[in-house]
Amino acid sequence: MPALRMPTWRPSFDWVDGLGGRSLLLYSLYTLVLFIVFLFANFPHGAILQRLLRSIDLPGMRLDVGDARFAWWHGFELQRVLWGPADPTAPAYLEANSIFVRPGLEGLFSGHPRSVTVSGPLYGGNVDLQISTGDTNRATLTVDALQLQRYALLTSLLDGGQLVGALSGAATVEAHGSNTDEMRAAGELELDRASLTDAKTAGFPIPPLHFDAISLKFSLQGTRLEIQELEGDGPDLKFSINGQIALRQPVGDSVLNLKLTAVPGAEATDQIKTILSFLPPPAKGAKPDAPHTISGTLSKPRAR
Repeated sequence: MPALRMPTWRPSFDWVDGLGGRSLLLYSLYTLVLFIVFLFANFPHGAILQRLLRSIDLPGMRLDVGDARFAWWHGFELQRVLWGPADPTAPAYLEANSIFVRPGLEGLFSGHPRSVTVSGPLYGGNVDLQISTGDTNRATLTVDALQLQRYALLTSLLDGGQLVGALSGAATVEAHGSNTDEMRAAGELELDRASLTDAKTAGFPIPPLHFDAISLKFSLQGTRLEIQELEGDGPDLKFSINGQIALRQPVGDSVLNLKLTAVPGAEATDQIKTILSFLPPPAKGAKPDAPHTISGTLSKPRAR
């Protein structure tokens, strides 16, 4: 027993010298990045989003989102999105299978984290909406080849029939705070290969109309809407409208001050020619395509 010797344990603290080494710092950074990535990938976005939606009160409207997931470079993907009136039988204002939402980089760099970018496929085309907040709230909407025949709300305004066309263009809206009197907007839109067939309004049939293109250029300043250009060119009808609309509540009381030029196309039907004959005849010596003045209100327009 006296010859038995136990090994002596002497703790080493040489590893302390490596705490500030480059390898340890790189491995720590690598572990931190992986933790953040997997945290975002497995975060319960859907449950948090549903709780957030339940806290939003939209009088007379509803907003439903089926699910949400982290979509990496696209931000967050909202699936089965529906925004519409509270009545579930009424057509929705907007429906999309998938919409991507991510923070706006411009807003983040300027200290406004509530700025967002919304994009994704919509009604057979694509939409991109950029919202920035701050001293001036701004929203810029860009649409590309939206198919009107897929928009249920628009087709529901017609008594049957079919509306076809591809809508593209851009519009910008600016406002200071919540004061709508200082709201400004401007935009240019174009509708390609538009047609309206077998449709009725208030029980009266609408003659078939076909247009190669319909273009709109407008601006809004408070309650004054200026139609800078609204032109349609097609084999059935050619028209041009410009002027101002003083917006009122209700919308049907908005005051019109417009110039209208409308002439039948090379393939105009007798129905279209009959409708155009109800416009006041041009003054003596004036050209057949002389503009008419449209006054009155949206609900009761008058032509002269």
